[in-house]
Amino acid sequence: MSKKLRKSAFFIILFGFLTALLPASGQTAPPLKTGIPREELVAELERIIPDLMKKANVPGLTIAVIRDGKLLWTKGFGVKSTKTNEPVTEDTIFEAASLTKPFFAYAAMMMVESGELSLDRPLIEYLPREKIEQELGHSLDLEGFHGDWFRKITARHVLSHSSGLPHGERGRPLPLFFEPGTRYRYSADGYMYLQRVMEYLKGKPLEVIMKEMVIDPLGMAASSLVWQERYEKEAAVGHDVLGETDGRFRKRKQAHAGATLYTTAKDYAQFVIAMMNDTGLKPETIQEMLRPQIDVSKDVFWGLGFGLERTPNGDAFWQWGDYGIFRNYIVGYKKQKIGLVYLTNSFNGLSISQDLVRAAIGGDKELGIAYLGYDQHDSPGTSFFKAVLEKGADEAVRLFPEFRKKHPDEFNEAAVNGVGYQLMNIRRHKEAIAVLKLNVDAFPGSANVYDSLAEAYLNNGDKELAITYYRKALEAIPKDTAADKGRLERIKTGAEQKLKELEKKQ
Repeated sequence: MSKKLRKSAFFIILFGFLTALLPASGQTAPPLKTGIPREELVAELERIIPDLMKKANVPGLTIAVIRDGKLLWTKGFGVKSTKTNEPVTEDTIFEAASLTKPFFAYAAMMMVESGELSLDRPLIEYLPREKIEQELGHSLDLEGFHGDWFRKITARHVLSHSSGLPHGERGRPLPLFFEPGTRYRYSADGYMYLQRVMEYLKGKPLEVIMKEMVIDPLGMAASSLVWQERYEKEAAVGHDVLGETDGRFRKRKQAHAGATLYTTAKDYAQFVIAMMNDTGLKPETIQEMLRPQIDVSKDVFWGLGFGLERTPNGDAFWQWGDYGIFRNYIVGYKKQKIGLVYLTNSFNGLSISQDLVRAAIGGDKELGIAYLGYDQHDSPGTSFFKAVLEKGADEAVRLFPEFRKKHPDEFNEAAVNGVGYQLMNIRRHKEAIAVLKLNVDAFPGSANVYDSLAEAYLNNGDKELAITYYRKALEAIPKDTAADKGRLERIKTGAEQKLKELEKKQ
């Protein structure tokens, strides 16, 4: 071989070696911040967090950063309430919302380890029939209920959101959307079903089960699944999209496996650390929790309790919490033992998630949030919302073509729809209708745009137009090419139910 050829072969081999070190996508991902000095990281976070909160109109926030499987740093920022201006501290209590779900899943897996519960035994076999039918509000054999599907639901299906049970939708019969285990569909009702099984087996309410099995062993002294009187002095109150609050606490007296945890970032970090260090459960049990059980979207899966995502930096587990005026987020990398917990008392709390994840632990900015579709504080959707809020419906009509042209990918159907719902939430119905009509014109093939506009008209008291657009939504469903068929099923069920109610009143 000539000297020139040997030199070329060397560079080809070197290029192949370096390419192998890159992520599968071929693009270099930002690294995780596993080695940055603590003082440097803390100084950066203390600098950027108040600025992010101001930009996004987030009154209060508490954060915990995990490194090497230990609590690295925790701190509170802002205020518990804009009415009192009392400062948030690391001991301030927040509503965890859906962060409750993986926390509950951890206890369920303890019962699996003890043999009290099986992941794959139908849950119907644990409860008396009369108790199940009381919860359902109808017979298991009611026509149209899909009792054959219901009889197949297991703890694995519930914890991986593949049970087919609803997420708050109601009707008679209770809707079941698909055969268990065949697809993903987020369901708090499923978690409540498993809760009833665990309470029956233990003979105790869930708040007692969680205290005995998880809260006390992990040293989460501030946490509870029901309201405590001591929270009167320790808790934050929620704030809407405008940063306004009525100053009242939401005092949950009954535990819900999917929603009612009260906690601090510092306390919840102890649970995330337990997942990283195989504490309280066998390593193979935690491995099963963090194994993909059902596909959600590209590189996104659901395990047993947690959302999962494959990233160039490794596999991450995550969960978000959204109780309207409390929005929260956690993420962890088990192999690297690095993670983040942050809680906010704001509707806008998830709009800073990507910036906060990058600043606190590095790595990829998506981690579930991209899939969930929450607008970030500097997105076109957020800018459009602020402009409409300030100048009204005419401004929406004027700006819409400009935003669509300038941001064709980001200012999409979902982003515009989100603006419409934000306006609905603060009762700016005229502006919401204007925005959602623009969305109908821009995306006439989508069933969702008609359904959303129908809801806006209904909220504005215009029942005739609400009926018109619910019918248009149903007409659009067969032709809608949306990949998320489960969403189309939800639109169909909801629109049919609304039409039935409205036409009955007429």
